[in-house]
Amino acid sequence: MAEINIAPDASTPEFVPNKMTGQVNEVDMDYCAQQVVRAGRFLEKGKIDSAEAALRQGLERVPEHPECLAYLAVCLAAGKRKYITAEKLVKNIIKKNPYDPTAWYALGRINLLGGRREQAFKNFKRATQVSRDDVHVEMAVEQMDPRQGSVINLLPRDHFLNIWLGRLRKQFAS
Repeated sequence: MAEINIAPDASTPEFVPNKMTGQVNEVDMDYCAQQVVRAGRFLEKGKIDSAEAALRQGLERVPEHPECLAYLAVCLAAGKRKYITAEKLVKNIIKKNPYDPTAWYALGRINLLGGRREQAFKNFKRATQVSRDDVHVEMAVEQMDPRQGSVINLLPRDHFLNIWLGRLRKQFAS
């Protein structure tokens, strides 16, 4: 009788690493999520190089992981001042999924770092709109937005009365 070998070896497809087959499994996705959390902590401490290294480790397992790519773009803008490259990277994520709040948040941070405040706040607003009440995204946007609340809550923040009264309030506060 012939013996059947059930253990995978180098010649079986089960042995081929995920990187070569192009398949992504739960373990790799969890690893990427952990790397994003690590990178977030590094970014909070100002350790941009460490954050970038953590994200690149995650991207080795899942090259198209949107959160890793979004935070990597923030690292490129903050650490290496590659604003255009970072913006293109995040816009590609948004093109694939326009309802990704992390990508909109990252684009806002990149624009803020690049000195484009008005565009940054538009992107932060878009992040909160698509977040579906995600508390983490809304808290992150609040931390990045140094502006006070609108003076007249019934009107949108960008209404001319709120802008004018906000400037007046700022003048009297200083």
